[in-house]
Amino acid sequence: MKKIDIVGLAFGNFKRRKTRSILSVLGVVIGTASIVTMMSLGIAMDQSFSESMAGMGDLTTIEVNQGYNWETGQQGEALDDKAVEALSALENVKLVVPQVRLDGKVFSGKYLAYPTVYGINKEYLDALGMTAEQGRLFSEQDYDTGKNIFCVMGAEVPYQFSKPRRVSGGGIMIGGWSGGTVYDENGNLISRDPPEIDPMDESVRVRYSYDWSYGESNPGDFSGEPRKKANAYNLKTLGILKQTQSQQDYSIYIDMDTALKLKKEADKFNNSSSSSSRKKQSYDTILVLSDSMDHTVAINEQIKEMGYQSYTSAEWITQMQEQSQMIQMVLAGIGGVSLLVAAIGITNTMVMSIYERTREIGIMKVIGCYLKDIRTMFLTEAGLIGFFGGICGVGLSYGISFLLNKFAGGASIGMGMGGGTSISSIPLWLSVLAIGFAILVALIAGFFPARRAMRLSALEAMRN
Repeated sequence: MKKIDIVGLAFGNFKRRKTRSILSVLGVVIGTASIVTMMSLGIAMDQSFSESMAGMGDLTTIEVNQGYNWETGQQGEALDDKAVEALSALENVKLVVPQVRLDGKVFSGKYLAYPTVYGINKEYLDALGMTAEQGRLFSEQDYDTGKNIFCVMGAEVPYQFSKPRRVSGGGIMIGGWSGGTVYDENGNLISRDPPEIDPMDESVRVRYSYDWSYGESNPGDFSGEPRKKANAYNLKTLGILKQTQSQQDYSIYIDMDTALKLKKEADKFNNSSSSSSRKKQSYDTILVLSDSMDHTVAINEQIKEMGYQSYTSAEWITQMQEQSQMIQMVLAGIGGVSLLVAAIGITNTMVMSIYERTREIGIMKVIGCYLKDIRTMFLTEAGLIGFFGGICGVGLSYGISFLLNKFAGGASIGMGMGGGTSISSIPLWLSVLAIGFAILVALIAGFFPARRAMRLSALEAMRN
């Protein structure tokens, strides 16, 4: 028999027993829809994990700090130029960016803020994905001279400025943030008052003293001995960076050479106990950028084996993805029960079809029909049930997903899913896979009846 004839017979038998075929297809529809809908919940949860972790920082970035041996009480390998070379030599590392951190006061008139000031090689800002919302980044013509230091500020730094002593509700509010910020029920920013000062237009200065008194006076150290004020430097703000929802938003970036000079000066001024170790450790942190998020966790493990302390957001997202995959498997298993019931229904339909068509099978054998053609005909019928059931099941899944996102989109489901996040997501690959799986299950369910039809005795069939 020709293939087209086999398919035609299969379609004819499918139409001839409409009620039974529709009921079998309906079972596959329910099973397919259950699996796809259940898996869509897990996929949406996984996407929510990725979005929330991406907001915590770049998933290809690893922050490296000096290690510490708690058993011996000894400091680990210093973060110096040798460390930069060693980290750069690791496989799949795209870039290594050393940083120096300065803790001090940034002030403008009566307004005060305590952002972290980082020294960084200016050419690395682009590589770290920093872009200016206002103004610009560093250029080759921006050289720090004397008391003037060029800088770029994170998006939240201007909002950190406040008066050191501000009376509020009968008491004293120390520091604080600019008010007038309004969020919606999902945590999205609606409106915000402008910052107290505009660093792009107003004079801003930085003082590296570790004294955390409210005003700018420095009455003395812990021994009570009076000290002079630390040197203050003018900050020339070149630009304000775009919002990233990371530590970058609360930081100020200056040139590395200038930062190293200020760090040395600050340690000397504050009689810091870390000045001796500073000779060994040139940098406070080193940022390691991998060439792909897939390699970030492996690189992070290598860095820890080298004796450094390191952290990357990719570690958390990997753990969350593993949890999400387990949840998806459980949900898919629950939906799979429905498809298993549908498979039993398909088997029953095909077996009953053999009993009803025994004489037809006998006639086909007598006139010389190949056994494989009989088997193919029954498998084609089973495959049609799986195909139509899979198509309709996927369509039903999209409808359920739409209703879930429309009427339950603000609800929280599972770990990491907050308001405003879709709780059901059906990618194209899941739809194709579901239809293919429905056809496969139907073929498996129809294999035994097809084999039975193929082995049926022609004489027995003619006598029936």
